[in-house]
Amino acid sequence: MSKATDAPTYVRIAEDIRSRILQGDPPAGAMLPSEAALARTYGVARGTVRQAVAELERSGLVASEAGRGRRVMGDDPEATHRAPATQYEAIAETLRKRIDSGDLVPGQQLPGEAAVAEEFRVSKGTARQALQMLAGEQLIAAIHGKGWFVGGPQHAQTRAHTVADELRKDIDTGKLAVGSVLPGENALAQERGVARITVRRAFALLEAEGAIEKRPGMGRVVKSRSKGAT
Repeated sequence: MSKATDAPTYVRIAEDIRSRILQGDPPAGAMLPSEAALARTYGVARGTVRQAVAELERSGLVASEAGRGRRVMGDDPEATHRAPATQYEAIAETLRKRIDSGDLVPGQQLPGEAAVAEEFRVSKGTARQALQMLAGEQLIAAIHGKGWFVGGPQHAQTRAHTVADELRKDIDTGKLAVGSVLPGENALAQERGVARITVRRAFALLEAEGAIEKRPGMGRVVKSRSKGAT
């Protein structure tokens, strides 16, 4: 370890680990020794090691992985593109690419654990690990009672919001003219591939903003276009 004594212990430990990583010990893609092992190596408390590792995480030299520890990223960005070592890492990588490509946009609700498990033919536990890994990278976030969303709570948009946005666009473009009757909940649910309750919530959003209204004997009727519509 560095002989410099003017820096806090955790900083000197971080510098020593950084130097070792840059020399390939451990190499990029490998797991960093556990906090307990590092504490024994440097003869310090685990809290001190935790501070040192946090410094390395902030610099991007290592990254936390749910249930596994910290993986060495190295100073070469290409090193992060290693082959996934586990099923959940492979799932996380696929979802990460969908987010990076824009197939999954901020605010979009992700499929639930059961749906992810079915798509990738894995257990719900493995699907949960993949989602938790992305959450650890702050690419997605879980919102209590709603599910997983790309980004964080500030971006969260439920499927009901998505359906409402689609209907609002149809109204603004004239596809659904003012005065026209909207399809029923069952028909829209089947058309949009969502649950009936999702359509009902979308209707509630549009009713709250005055775009549609419920008329006895008719159902939901387009009341007005949005102020920004031309």
